[in-house]
Amino acid sequence: MADPGESTKAERMGQRVAGAVKKAAGSVSGNPDLQAEGELQAEKADVAKEARRAEEHAEQKRAEAEARAKEEELQVERERLAAEDVAESREERAEQDRKAEQEQAARDTAVRQQATEQVAQAREQEVHRDEVDAVRERAGAEERAREEEIRAERARRDAAALENVEES
Repeated sequence: MADPGESTKAERMGQRVAGAVKKAAGSVSGNPDLQAEGELQAEKADVAKEARRAEEHAEQKRAEAEARAKEEELQVERERLAAEDVAESREERAEQDRKAEQEQAARDTAVRQQATEQVAQAREQEVHRDEVDAVRERAGAEERAREEEIRAERARRDAAALENVEES
């Protein structure tokens, strides 16, 4: 099955090539509208590529944060199991010592769990900020592309108006 990213990559490359062809055709034929349209089409492909990269970066950050949180959870679990083993071996020595060690282990585990949760929460917030930044970057890129499309449309209308004036 084909990778959807490859299709998008091929489409962008096609848009970039089509834009270059239009730009060259406009330049050769002296048609600034066609040239502007070609530039806009090529820029639109580049903006789509930038947006895709930003999304991939945010996804990578999210995956890294999740992996770190999982590893920390496993580490806390390993430490908890080790504390239980120690507590069981000391249980033979004295009931009083065992109780005290279990209480301390529970407190330590709670502190480590709280610290792990705080780290995970901070990383989730960082990922969220990265996602928000990526969305903002994409919105800005899309806005620039829309502005370029509006300018190109205005240029086409102006050219059509000039043609109408010249024909009159």
